[in-house]
Amino acid sequence: MAITAVILAGGRSSRMGRNKALLPVGGIPVIEKLVKELSQVTETVLIAGGPKETYSYLEAEMISDTFPGAGPLAGLHAGLKAAATTWSVVVACDMPFAGREAVRWLAERTLQAEKEGKEAVIPVVEGREQPLLAAYRRSVLPGLERTLKEGQLKLTRWTEGLKADYPDGAAMARAAGIPAERIPFNMNRPEDYRQALAWAESPPGEEV
Repeated sequence: MAITAVILAGGRSSRMGRNKALLPVGGIPVIEKLVKELSQVTETVLIAGGPKETYSYLEAEMISDTFPGAGPLAGLHAGLKAAATTWSVVVACDMPFAGREAVRWLAERTLQAEKEGKEAVIPVVEGREQPLLAAYRRSVLPGLERTLKEGQLKLTRWTEGLKADYPDGAAMARAAGIPAERIPFNMNRPEDYRQALAWAESPPGEEV
């Protein structure tokens, strides 16, 4: 099944103090690494939100939010609306370890989800749902747009109303060949960035 990758890049990085998408991990800016890896396993890579001039050098299409300032739901809406495929995989721009194998695994899960009439695949990693590393069917758009117009911006509240598959993220971790906690790890604060750098320099089987 053809699938689109949507990288959510509309955050303000206020807790980090600088654009976290451009922070290098493993010698390359996180968002650049995501574009390169996701383009290997998806039809198209879209970057939703964020300044176009900042990311114009990347081989990805920039999409503006229809609901600016409305958080990740707005980026998700913009990406799904622009996607030409039935399903899209969504990844936050500050997840340095959500690479191509994790996305490939998510894409494969959508095949069964489609057969079962599901409209989302949201992995659960160590007991926590990961709606920013998930797959969504285009059919969620009307409800998502209604939610945004009503000003209901909490992501998990919206996902609670979806017909979703909640697979164990441990299988995704095995497919990616890294510890489960690293795959959805996102960098919000400077200490998170330091942790990402330490993990990037350590072998997958070695905890830091």
